[in-house]
Amino acid sequence: MKVLYGILIVGSLVLLYGFLYLKNRNTPAPEGCENLKPDCNGCGIKDCALRQVESVIEEELNKNGNH
Repeated sequence: MKVLYGILIVGSLVLLYGFLYLKNRNTPAPEGCENLKPDCNGCGIKDCALRQVESVIEEELNKNGNH
């Protein structure tokens, strides 16, 4: 009987997860959250991965004279 309860609990959790995943996926983003590109001027983290990528892109643009 314990095995049956375990299967029912796990099955219920899987169904709940699937239902909530689909509901979340179909929920539209709130106003103002459509473009979540970070603004790198505010955080102040010097070794941020996004900041490093932007600096490499800026260096390439400056090197090619397209900036």
